[in-house]
Amino acid sequence: MKKKKRKTLKDIHKLHQNLMGLLKQDISNPSLGNHKVSLEVRDNNDLLLNIASLLEVCVFALDGNGMLLSPNNQNVTKHDSVCRVLELVLNILPHSQMDFMDYVTEKLNGLDNAKSNSSE
Repeated sequence: MKKKKRKTLKDIHKLHQNLMGLLKQDISNPSLGNHKVSLEVRDNNDLLLNIASLLEVCVFALDGNGMLLSPNNQNVTKHDSVCRVLELVLNILPHSQMDFMDYVTEKLNGLDNAKSNSSE
């Protein structure tokens, strides 16, 4: 059981090391041409706050109460602007972090199940 725990912890640590640096992401969007956007956040909580804020802006724009277009962008529709923001949100969703958390949960549940089975 100890060997299994040690191996699980080593596997988790190795995957965690691979995640380091993912919070600083270069996001490219083909619809924006060849430009890249760099987003740097402090931690996963900060990343989620940024995603939530972008989604709130979309809700605000779509509810009809806010005028978000600058005078320089009179030819851009609210729909187009919201679509671009939603594309950005899709690009910054923390897929790797969520996969890692699912893996950790699965491994820890496996240790808990093994512990329960060995105590019976």
